[in-house]
Amino acid sequence: MASTGTLFDKESTRIEEILSKQIDTILPTLDPIWRDTVVTSQGVGSANDFSKDFQVNKLYRTGMTGVIEQGGPVNDFMLYGDALVGGANSHLGDRLLKQNTTSVFPDPMDSAKPKTFRLTVPMRAMYTNLSLTLGELQMDATPAVVGDVVAPILQGFAQNLSHTLCNYWYVSQNDQYRLGTIKAKGTATQVNGGYFRFTLQINEDCYDRFFTGQRIDIYAPTNDYGSSGAATRRNEVSNVRGSLYIESVDDLKGEITVLSATNIQGSIVVGAAGTGDAIVYANSGEQATAGAGATASFTGIAGINSWLKSSGNLLGGEAVSGASISVTEHPEFKSFFKSGVGTLTEHKLRQYLRRFHAAKSKLGQTIDSLVASDGVWLAYEAQKIGQYQIDRTNNLSNLNNEGSTEGFAMTFEGRTYKGHTSQYIEDGVVYGVKTSGSNWKRYVPPDYAGLQNMSEADAFVPFRFVVPALTGGSSVKFPYLKGNGNQMTEAVQMPGMLRMQLIPDQASGLKLTGVTTDTVYGD
Repeated sequence: MASTGTLFDKESTRIEEILSKQIDTILPTLDPIWRDTVVTSQGVGSANDFSKDFQVNKLYRTGMTGVIEQGGPVNDFMLYGDALVGGANSHLGDRLLKQNTTSVFPDPMDSAKPKTFRLTVPMRAMYTNLSLTLGELQMDATPAVVGDVVAPILQGFAQNLSHTLCNYWYVSQNDQYRLGTIKAKGTATQVNGGYFRFTLQINEDCYDRFFTGQRIDIYAPTNDYGSSGAATRRNEVSNVRGSLYIESVDDLKGEITVLSATNIQGSIVVGAAGTGDAIVYANSGEQATAGAGATASFTGIAGINSWLKSSGNLLGGEAVSGASISVTEHPEFKSFFKSGVGTLTEHKLRQYLRRFHAAKSKLGQTIDSLVASDGVWLAYEAQKIGQYQIDRTNNLSNLNNEGSTEGFAMTFEGRTYKGHTSQYIEDGVVYGVKTSGSNWKRYVPPDYAGLQNMSEADAFVPFRFVVPALTGGSSVKFPYLKGNGNQMTEAVQMPGMLRMQLIPDQASGLKLTGVTTDTVYGD
């Protein structure tokens, strides 16, 4: 700032303030195992595998065929030939003999042949929309406006798609695909515009699942939203849903700030101020009937919790009736689960991995990747501290080699397991999966003619704008109409869809729960 009374101060109105025309948009980076491992090694399923209902049918046969018996009880006739007629009296003179055919091969009809069984995997979809207005387009075209306007909107939408897919890799259908469970909730206070602001903390400590602008719903706790109990959507009054948005996420403190269109603290939340309520994606629960209290079902793109099962069926509640696989009847598809692990030590981890491979090696099934939160790996390393020894013989103390090296890898019985740290995973859980060999395959139905993708989205995100296919044109924009659809507004809409399913060749893996963590948040 120029000093008061100087020439620059007096003529300040004639001097242009130079501002950067570029505005950086802070966007979330995706989970390392999802982007660096699952996505990079991901295979692509063939469109020829789809049935008429856009379902993927995988056929399996497990079991042995044929009859095998030992030759001893039949005098090893396959080695020495069958017994001659009459034994020692089988000779006919000095030059002839008579043979016998009393021994027979096993009855081939005594063989058990395995039946072919089918796993049908339903396709899943998301539908989207994005708006732009004349005002935003005008701002983007005006040189005097600081920074881009449209580009950050498109970037934010692309990141929203990627972030959503990453979340569905981890969330569990057993918990209604919830992003988190409310541990504590602050009192709502009204802000400008009539909205209400309140803070949340979650039990799972996986705050990377949330980001500014994310749309959510909050449901009352229930054991099973899909088949029993009432699923009360908290942000709903008189059958009308109130909007909920993530305003900010304080990862250092472990706290989420939410904006509500209605006073969720007073008029909606009942009971213990929302403790135990489930946070899910907006409108991700299918209401069987209108209004709060209706039974709702939750579906989504299958992730590891849909495939790792120690009981029930693969895909759980989303399995197709009559074409599902029970891991009780077919334990070759069963995953290794261990609860109440407590402090995870190297010996415990080797025990669990050894049991998995001892049981699954004969089936050709392996694990190569372990993923857990940073709190789990920190606690894993902390329990090793008592094993350290510092040699001070004739040496001064120093801090030149403190800390730990980058990454986590463990070799056991010739196999190397790569450890990954994720902030998307619920704290206190370790997953073990196979990621090599294109084990996880992405299945996407064929596109309609004219569909267009979004260049800002990552290549693994099979998103398409649908307007070109509906209108026959090339633009992805369509007017946003009001007044019974005959009045033009200044806005355009860009509806789109994402259709995809993830299907592994090897579904079985490992899941450890109740693992001791060493997670710390600031004041």
